[in-house]
Amino acid sequence: MQDVRIKTHHLDALRIIAACAVVILHYSDYLKGHTAGRFVYEYTQHFNLFVDLFFVISGFVIASQYMDKVDSIRSVRRFLWRRLARIYPLHLATLAFYLIVAAAIHGNLANAGNSARYPLSDVPAQLLLLHALIGERLTFNFPSWSLSAETFCYAIFPLLALTAVRRRNLLLLSIAILIALNTLFASITGNGPWASWINHGGVFRAFPAFILGIVCNLYRDRITRWRIPPATFTIALAGFTLLGWSVSETMALGCIYIIAVVAIHCDCAGRHTLMTRLNIARGSPFTYSCYMLHIPIATIVITLGGRFVSGSPDRELALLPVAIAVLAAASVISYRYFETPARNALNEAFDRWEAGRTVSSMTPRSESR
Repeated sequence: MQDVRIKTHHLDALRIIAACAVVILHYSDYLKGHTAGRFVYEYTQHFNLFVDLFFVISGFVIASQYMDKVDSIRSVRRFLWRRLARIYPLHLATLAFYLIVAAAIHGNLANAGNSARYPLSDVPAQLLLLHALIGERLTFNFPSWSLSAETFCYAIFPLLALTAVRRRNLLLLSIAILIALNTLFASITGNGPWASWINHGGVFRAFPAFILGIVCNLYRDRITRWRIPPATFTIALAGFTLLGWSVSETMALGCIYIIAVVAIHCDCAGRHTLMTRLNIARGSPFTYSCYMLHIPIATIVITLGGRFVSGSPDRELALLPVAIAVLAAASVISYRYFETPARNALNEAFDRWEAGRTVSSMTPRSESR
């Protein structure tokens, strides 16, 4: 088995860039009543595709770390637990926040301009991380749909790893098959481009990107040898950011895949680009926190805070920098003092449980009485 450890400077940079792009997309929605805000909103709708970078990066990183470590029921169980220990605590915390908001609204203790965003019927799907398959669109902390999609990807990863051992070319073919099936289903049902699927079908949107990441890890020796000018990555990312609105959503998604693959090439080949010189990757540990907290922070600072400055016509513009500053601080605090301790505690609890099961299974029945 090849050495799987590489320095993922470009992928880490992409993670925090993607999170910030999603923040810009969603925060611009609060500013549509202003000329500048409306301009940003209209020309950043393609930023929703930055989420697909997460899926590709996740597939690559997980494959590099776990490809040969999910070969038994015990190892699969351990893998899935560790992935859930990473994502579930903050998901549960943000869901709890919006359940409090929902309780206040349904109890007539607060008013909301969009009470349909908090349907109690969607709570089971949210709790079980099924809302990228059967959830109601854009409910509660709606960016969490991608966590649900990721969870399904984690669930199929052991099967994909097993397939890679025997027929890795089959994984490469499966990307084209999944894209074709998504396109066919979208055409037949009229559900719009599959690149825009979120709660209804977000899982199937994530699969091709996740498998692409795995395939890139399997073929990374070949990818390393590609002769691609280092500036290609920066140019491709800048081009998509500035001009992605001008092409179809399907074509824009293809651009996202290309950007991810070029970033993988740069990391595998040890290339230095503008991303490495700026050291953007240093913000990557806070990507998940930023992504998950930006909507709750907007609810608190812009929506609720705006009611205290209701006399100002530019209250959203005034509160936006406050929301960004609070989000930055909250992301650091959440990662260091909530997510990391919670993850460690859950993993330690699982390891103790596994150790207890092992001891119990090795203890002769006569001694255990």
